[in-house]
Amino acid sequence: MPIKIFHTADLHIGMKFNNYPELIKSKLQEARLEVLPKMLSIANEENCNLFVVAGDLFHNIKGINKKTIVQTAQYMEEFQGECVLILPGNHDYNNDKIDFWDTFKNSIGDKTIFLDREAPVSLTDYGLDVTIYPAPCHSKHSDTNNIGWIGEQEVAPGHINIGIAHGSLQGISPDIESSYFFMTSQELENLPMDLWLLGHTHVVYPVYEAIKDWKIFNPGTPEPDGLDCRHNGHAWLINVDDNKRITANMVSTGCYRFLDESYTIADSDDLDRLKTILLKEKPENTIARIHLAGRVSEDTYSYCKEVCKTMEQTLAYLIIDDFNLGIKITPEKINQEFTEGSFPQQLLKALADDEDAMQMAYELIMGVRK
Repeated sequence: MPIKIFHTADLHIGMKFNNYPELIKSKLQEARLEVLPKMLSIANEENCNLFVVAGDLFHNIKGINKKTIVQTAQYMEEFQGECVLILPGNHDYNNDKIDFWDTFKNSIGDKTIFLDREAPVSLTDYGLDVTIYPAPCHSKHSDTNNIGWIGEQEVAPGHINIGIAHGSLQGISPDIESSYFFMTSQELENLPMDLWLLGHTHVVYPVYEAIKDWKIFNPGTPEPDGLDCRHNGHAWLINVDDNKRITANMVSTGCYRFLDESYTIADSDDLDRLKTILLKEKPENTIARIHLAGRVSEDTYSYCKEVCKTMEQTLAYLIIDDFNLGIKITPEKINQEFTEGSFPQQLLKALADDEDAMQMAYELIMGVRK
C-alpha cells in the first residue's frame, strides 16, 4: 500500500540561547517547541500516515523541565495518521540511566512508538505494510554508527522497509573526526532498505525542493537555531507508492530567520538597500548580525546611525559590528578638526596623496585624543 511520511529531526526543544537577551531568548526557546504542533498540523493536512522524528527531539537529557517533556508528548496526540515514530539522537540519547525518557514514555499515547532498541518494528498493527529498522543513539559521541545490525536481518517481504538513523553523513555533515555516528551514503545504499530517514545534520539533504527516485533524506532542523543557520527551517513530505517508488517535497517550517552578513557602505543608497534587505521579510522574526565597512561622508555616517536605530526597533534582534565603518577624511575635515600649522594637520596633509595612510593616521590621532 502507498504511504505518506512527514519526516523531521533536530527540534532541540530545550535549547537555552544564553547568548541572547532575555526577551528574544525566551521567544527562541518557545519557537523550538511550537514548531512541533505546526508540523503536526501540516502532516494532518497532507493526510500523512507516519510522523517521524529522526533524533534530537530534545536538546539534552538534563535540565529540561518535566512540564516541557509532558507538553511535547501530548502534542504528538494531535497527529491524525497511523503513528508517530520517535528516535533518540545524540543529544537526547537513551542510556537507560536517566529517567528523562520515562517521563516522556509515560505521557505518550498508543500511537507514538519510541524507537530505542536495535530491532525491527512492524507497523502491521497500525494497518501499515511497513517495517522500521531503527538506529538509535545511546551516547552523545561514537566513532562507529549504529546501522550495522540491519545488514544481519531478513527484511520483511512485501513490506516497505524503512531505516531511521541519527548521525553524520559523509560530505554533508561537519564531522572531521567521525565522532558522531558517522555514515556514508554507500553504507546506507548497501543495506536492504527502501528508504532512509536521517537526523543530526542541521541542513536539508538532498538540496532539492522536489525530488523523485531518491532513497536517503535528512530534513535539517525545522526551526533555525543560530547565525550560522542560513535556511528557514525545513522538513520532508515523502510519498512511497505501491511499487516503492519515492517522491518527496521539501516543506518550509520555521518561524525565525537568522542573517549574518557583511556590507560595504559608500553612500546613503547603500544604507537604503541594506534596510530593504533586512526589513522586507518578517522583520519581527529576524535576528541579524551585520558587519559594516567603508569610509563615508559625515552625512552618510549620521544617516547610518538613523538606519541602524530604525532596524533595531523593527527587527526581533540586531547586532551591529561597525568597527570598520568610519568617516572619510578630506582636506576640509582636517582643517575643521585641527589648528592651522599643528603637527596633526601637517602630518595628515603630507599624507593626502595616500588616502589609506591618511585615514589610518587620522584614526590613530583621534584614538590618542580619546
